[in-house]
Amino acid sequence: MVEQHLIAILVCLVFAYVFSYFFKKIGLPRVIGEITAGLILGSGMIRSFLFNDKSMSSLYFLANLGIILLFYYIGLEMDLKAFAKNIKRSALVSALNTSLPLVAGFCIMYFLFKLDVLASSIIGVCLAVSAQSVTADLLEELKLLRSRIGSMLMAAGAVDDTIELVLVSILLSVFHFATSAVTLSVLAVDTIIFLLVIISARVWFIPYTLKFFDKEHSSTARFMASMIIVLLIASFAEMLSVGLLIGAMVAGMIVRQTIFKDVTIPNWEEHDIARSTHIIAFGFLIPLFFVWVGINTDMALVYHNVWLIALFLLIAVFCTVIGTTIAVVMTKGTFKEGFIMGWGLTPKGDVELVIAALALNSAIISRDIFTSLVMTSLLTMVISPLVFKRLIVRHISTR
Repeated sequence: MVEQHLIAILVCLVFAYVFSYFFKKIGLPRVIGEITAGLILGSGMIRSFLFNDKSMSSLYFLANLGIILLFYYIGLEMDLKAFAKNIKRSALVSALNTSLPLVAGFCIMYFLFKLDVLASSIIGVCLAVSAQSVTADLLEELKLLRSRIGSMLMAAGAVDDTIELVLVSILLSVFHFATSAVTLSVLAVDTIIFLLVIISARVWFIPYTLKFFDKEHSSTARFMASMIIVLLIASFAEMLSVGLLIGAMVAGMIVRQTIFKDVTIPNWEEHDIARSTHIIAFGFLIPLFFVWVGINTDMALVYHNVWLIALFLLIAVFCTVIGTTIAVVMTKGTFKEGFIMGWGLTPKGDVELVIAALALNSAIISRDIFTSLVMTSLLTMVISPLVFKRLIVRHISTR
């Protein structure tokens, strides 16, 4: 039995790497390859041969662990100083390119498709959040990170990430409340208790734990300390009905803050912990999550939901590009710069798929909507980089 689980995980990783390598070579995000690997492995005969209920449970567990580490890493990388520095310049861009697709997605699903508020909100947020890592990779590839548009995109991205994570946190809280049996008063008390625990952890538990494990001056020991912290806080957040992923993200934020504020711990150790987390998460667990997403995407439903996919794609692309363009022009940029930035901020990816997967598993959205969101994400990650690269190269060559 163990051998079958290992073989299933091995095949998932091999397929994920091969396809992600191929897509990276042709200038597209690796995540497309990882989801494509899942689509192939999830097809009829291959799925029945490779997976059974127990091996799928193992894959699901590892995928969920990957989600926890993804949100922990997001917390570790959340730079509030960069957010404060760029807020004046980028607030309007972030507000418009996020709110337009969010509101459009919510209104269309709620008023036209008659979905409930929670399902409509989930779809709106999925269509609004952006995958900034895709844009950063493209700018780095084109050696344009320090160009005017590159700087504007990275500044807008820093504010975008923070605003979108606030939105996601609110949604996850509502999501967790709606899918649990707790009352609003119990949730309020649990949230207060969680905040008190976090304050106590920030003042005492986390500094003490990091200092204790750092006695060995070992990267391994520091990484073990960070894993103990994130799993403990995430588990506590889940017990208090706050939510596993919010707990993981908060753990990352306070670990980062503790290291930078506590003068007895050198700053470089934050990078040591973040690097170790990045390697384990993005080199092993998160690819398995995207493979799991692909396996659970029913390609037979794509044909039946072509118009829904087209609608999602229109909202995700059109509203983001229009919102960004209007905001850049209003902040004394040019129409062309706004249009290029809009395409740079359009790709949808990791966080969107996490939310969609959680909603599917809780039966808040149907498999048709889940499949449509996955295909929308894939299409934006294919179309947006190609258009963005063409536009920005042409813009640079005509200057």
